[in-house]
Amino acid sequence: MPEEFAGYEAVSKFDLLIQSDTCANDLFSFGDRVAGTIDADISRLFVDLDRQYTSVPPAIDGVLKKTTLYGKPVFRDNLFPDEIAISNVLRRYWVPFHDAVKKIIDTANLKLIIECHTMLAVGPTVSRDPGKPRPIILLENIINRDGDAVATCSPELTANLLEHLKKAFAGVDDTVVEKFAIAAEPSPGFIHRQYGTGPIPMVRLSLSRALYLNDKYFSYDYMRVDELRIRHLGDLLWSAIEKFYNRNFQ
Repeated sequence: MPEEFAGYEAVSKFDLLIQSDTCANDLFSFGDRVAGTIDADISRLFVDLDRQYTSVPPAIDGVLKKTTLYGKPVFRDNLFPDEIAISNVLRRYWVPFHDAVKKIIDTANLKLIIECHTMLAVGPTVSRDPGKPRPIILLENIINRDGDAVATCSPELTANLLEHLKKAFAGVDDTVVEKFAIAAEPSPGFIHRQYGTGPIPMVRLSLSRALYLNDKYFSYDYMRVDELRIRHLGDLLWSAIEKFYNRNFQ
């Protein structure tokens, strides 16, 4: 939580854990094996980097949330930050993140961009798929640009990446839906729309938290996730991405 909002919040530490891209920074920590990695430590409830900075309340799912994904108030009654506080927080967290993204895209010799997320096993109340079970891995390669569906990565490349992920995650637990999928609808995220129209192929990759936020790998008493499990899943992700890259870009 940004220190500027301390005392305003109505959410618990558990809310902050569950409502974030939980463990994404660790799962997708590929270090110097990639040209550049950008992550964040601020909860999306307070600064959602995947929303346009102008999308402020009364926007329901904007850059700053009034409610959690399950409808719980984020801020205490009558303590919602004013425009000055919101502007300061955006300048401190939102702007540097996107400046860093632009710099890497402009200066690094990139051949592929992967936008990395984790997702709840079932669509929450505030989502485009409320109450619906989700796959273990979801890839997105379509955005909406001026009313038209535009591919940010070719269907062939996206399908090939999914095949490598299928092989890497072949031994994971089953779900009640298809385990691996490519979204048919355009991605709703600002990051994908903003940076996915250039010459560099870009894919949005989401991993289900059902793989590690469960009774086997997560302690509710201490709010800790099994580090070995996270490391193992991270190794599987990197193995698939590396083989995909070597096959298609080397």
